[in-house]
Amino acid sequence: AFILLRSRLSHAAARSAVAFVSSRSSSAKAFAVQKQRCGPPSSSSTTLQSTTTRQSLDSSPSAASSDLELFKVNLLTLPLPELETIIKSWGFPAFRARQINHWIFNQGVTDIDDMSDLPKKLRAVLKERATIGSLHLEIEQVSNDGTRKRAYKLHDGQMIESVLMPYEDGRRTACISSQAGCAMGCVFCATGQMGFARQLTSEEIYEQVARFASELKADDERLSNVVMMGMGEPLANYRNVIAAIRRMNEELGIGARKITVSTVGVVPNIRKLMDEDIQVRLALSLHCATEEERTALLPANKRYGGLHELMTTIKEYIRVKRQRVTFEWALIEGENDTPEVARTLGRLLKTYDIRPDMSHVNLIPLNPTGGYGGGPSGRKNVGKFVEVLEREFGISATPRMRRGIDIDAGCGQLTAANEKKKEKEAVAAAAELSKFAEPAGLPIVGVYEDDEGDEYDHNSVKIEPDFQESNEVDLRHGSVVQFSIDGSAVDLDDEEGADDFIDPTYDDDFEIAEAERLIALVKGVSLQPVQPVDPSPQEVKSTSIIDEDNIRDAKKRRKKLLKNLKAINKLKDMRANGKVLNEEQLEKVAKEKEWMAELESVEHNLM
Repeated sequence: AFILLRSRLSHAAARSAVAFVSSRSSSAKAFAVQKQRCGPPSSSSTTLQSTTTRQSLDSSPSAASSDLELFKVNLLTLPLPELETIIKSWGFPAFRARQINHWIFNQGVTDIDDMSDLPKKLRAVLKERATIGSLHLEIEQVSNDGTRKRAYKLHDGQMIESVLMPYEDGRRTACISSQAGCAMGCVFCATGQMGFARQLTSEEIYEQVARFASELKADDERLSNVVMMGMGEPLANYRNVIAAIRRMNEELGIGARKITVSTVGVVPNIRKLMDEDIQVRLALSLHCATEEERTALLPANKRYGGLHELMTTIKEYIRVKRQRVTFEWALIEGENDTPEVARTLGRLLKTYDIRPDMSHVNLIPLNPTGGYGGGPSGRKNVGKFVEVLEREFGISATPRMRRGIDIDAGCGQLTAANEKKKEKEAVAAAAELSKFAEPAGLPIVGVYEDDEGDEYDHNSVKIEPDFQESNEVDLRHGSVVQFSIDGSAVDLDDEEGADDFIDPTYDDDFEIAEAERLIALVKGVSLQPVQPVDPSPQEVKSTSIIDEDNIRDAKKRRKKLLKNLKAINKLKDMRANGKVLNEEQLEKVAKEKEWMAELESVEHNLM
């Protein structure tokens, strides 16, 4: 039976490997979709013969190298005052930090050795302890019109995308991602079809912009505009997005009114944005003008109170900020591109007293995706839609200029192309591994092992005559033999027999679970390897909203976190008024960032 177990485990391992590669292939299919919030539509038949495509030479760095990079100082995102402090702690004068900053943001240098006015000793220290950027460039494509599309790999393997779009009037606009994936679930949106992976940190958001700004400076150009219309919902990552925007404004010199934040309609955070002192522009992904249609196309519509709640908030936003709001409208052939739909949109804005001079409709030709059957509207329908809004309602409307149509410029498209390549490789690997899987109908074989030192009586092993007759050659270590299982052998399908494999000396659940997994492999059932529980505390907790009990627990935790943060604010006020806090109070104040991060995670999962 144990020889059978060992033999079957080898075959099961091969089958598990095939299943793993196949599952990656399936995941790649689900991941290889497109998102149209930034960039033009593209067709699978589009050729890239006139396109410059660059792939990183080091597309799969070693885990050790990747882990080492995490501990290096990121010169591209470190604020100048902090860089000065670090440089002084290394034994160099503070002005060296300003020189480093100048090389990166004024000269566009990406190699520390090119910082020629720094001492060799400092350059050696920087190469050992610092890096210029943490985003790993996987692929870059450059269009005939100058549009540059990049796919970055993050330190944990997640993929995000950024686009730089040049215009004839001199503008240079960067389209930036705020999340890896998206949780909003818009049915026509490729990133929404991918699902949500994680929030980007403020540094990861800022670095996308800083890279483009630095490179443009090297060519005597400047980054003039930023649109938060890449992968993810910016207002669902509110704290990190706002922190990154402030740095774009203060450190890169990009005007707040040149930065646009796009949202599907996260009403609570639109209200937060209303109270911010920074004058960024707001773009609302509306796409439908009736409650039923918008909820069907954008499930988040119902989650945040529906169309009435959203439009009431937009009206209030315009009143408070005194800014024009852009309404994004993805034109879908035969769905929302008719003159009648244009009139419904015009009446919606009029119903909520949104003045024509305080609104603008941005018409976006739909990017077809594998997960949605709709297609982009024709030029004739687009023209009629614009005409109705302008002539009958006085609302300005412009079709979005198509950029990078000869490359995968739409958000999600470059990642999709990369994933398709990986999918082909995975399929080829699966085909190769399948050669090692157990062919049906062949006899069971085992490997005879002469385990020297095992204390048992060889004479007590009963060998049947037919076995001896069919094996005239002496058995040697490693010989492959045919065999049959005696009727008295353990039946793994029998519950009592299965109990024989549970070692009563096991003293923890992990070892027992691992034994059960191995037995399951023999039975032909594929189970995931059991991972031991990591007892170390996590910095940020997140909720898993599955049922009513989990929702109730998450709400209780949110209430407790809000109470704790309120208490911290009182303690900080006391300290500001001259009161000396005791050790316990200081420990509570020190937990503010941890609790704020946990609260954001809880609130995000309750959305």
